Amino acid sequence: MSGAPRNRRAFAIGQQRREFIRQLMLERAQRFPLAKPLTGEQIRERLRRRGQYLAISTVHWHVERIRLEADQAAAETEDAERCNRSNSSPDGQAA
Repeated sequence: MSGAPRNRRAFAIGQQRREFIRQLMLERAQRFPLAKPLTGEQIRERLRRRGQYLAISTVHWHVERIRLEADQAAAETEDAERCNRSNSSPDGQAA
């Protein structure tokens, strides 16, 4: 995203919903590591119980963004670790 959002209130609400969805996904993965991930409908139903109504396509969009952010964070961590390993030598001196 470039620049500030046009509708800051809507942006903040969307971020809160995304965080709730992220927490649902994380909790599910921690409690049931071998289970299938929650479906869009399951997430949508949990949002409805909180009085938040989203189209299924919006739920899928948030889930996709959450997964992309997680993949990017993992890639950055992996790159940093690879950099640290290549910058160190067995005798403690830089190569």
